Amino acid sequence: MIAKILFMPVGLLVGTVLARRVAQTSFADGWERTRGSGPPTATTELATWPEVIAAAAIKGSIIAVTTATFTRLSATGFRYVTGFWPGEQSREPAARLQARGD
Repeated sequence: MIAKILFMPVGLLVGTVLARRVAQTSFADGWERTRGSGPPTATTELATWPEVIAAAAIKGSIIAVTTATFTRLSATGFRYVTGFWPGEQSREPAARLQARGD
């Protein structure tokens, strides 16, 4: 319990703020290199629907993967420094598997 509380500011800073900034910068740079212009947003008038939807999907995926990676790395570093894992130790099996006894 204490480990979770102590990890909160670290996880917030590294896993959310830093990871999001790295992901957004990487996405914008990659889009600009491949397409020749910045990524379109939903309000970019001359962008087509497929471009806008593709940009949003790619950006969301990159942010999710980068955030998970940075959070996992910071949790591993936290365990290395403190000796405690800041999250859950294992996942519970699905309810239907518990009911079957598997």
